[in-house]
Amino acid sequence: MMNLWEPPPVTYTSIDQAYDWAIVLAGITEPNRPPYDRVQFNKGADRIVHAIQLYHLGKVKKILISGGSGTLTFEGVKESHALADFARMCGVDSSAIYIEDQSRNTHENASFSATLLPPNETSILFTSAFHMRRAKACFEKTGLYPDAFPTDYYGGQIRATPDALLIPSVYSLQLWSILIKEWMGLTAYRLAGYI
Repeated sequence: MMNLWEPPPVTYTSIDQAYDWAIVLAGITEPNRPPYDRVQFNKGADRIVHAIQLYHLGKVKKILISGGSGTLTFEGVKESHALADFARMCGVDSSAIYIEDQSRNTHENASFSATLLPPNETSILFTSAFHMRRAKACFEKTGLYPDAFPTDYYGGQIRATPDALLIPSVYSLQLWSILIKEWMGLTAYRLAGYI
C-alpha cells in the first residue's frame, strides 16, 4: 500500500532546468535529543541533503527552509535555523539560504512560504514521499505550484521470500500507522479548507 501511495522518485538527471527555489519542509530533526551542540536528524534528513546536492549541481538557485516548532512549549533553536546552519556547513552560500521559521504544520509551511516567494519564479518542493500529496496540495492552494521532489521513502521492493510472506512484521504495522495518520491529516485538511 505504501508503494501505491508514495509518488515515484525524481532522478537528478531528469531535472533539466535550474529552479529558482528549493522549498524544504522541516520536521526532520530531533531538537530535544542531546547532545545539543549538533543537528540530530531523523529519517527525513534526505529533504535537506537532496536540496543541497541539487544546489551544488546547479539545479536550484536558492533554498527556502520552512519550519518553526511543532510543539506548544518550545525552547531552543528553531529547526529551520539549525538546517540553515547545516546547509552553510555543507557549502551552500549564505546568500542562497532563506528561512521561514514561524510555521508549525504543513498548512502554515505553505501559507507563510507563499508570502516570501515571488509567484512567477519556479520552485521544487522537498518533503517525505508519503507526505507529498498533502504538502503539494497546500502549496497549490496558496497559488504556488512547485514541482515535487519526494524523499525518504518508506516503500520499497517487495520480496516474495518465505520469511517476508510468513513472518509477521512490526515494521508493517508501523507503515500502516504512518499511512493512516497521513490519510487522517489529508481528510482534516480538506474539511478545514487548507487544500
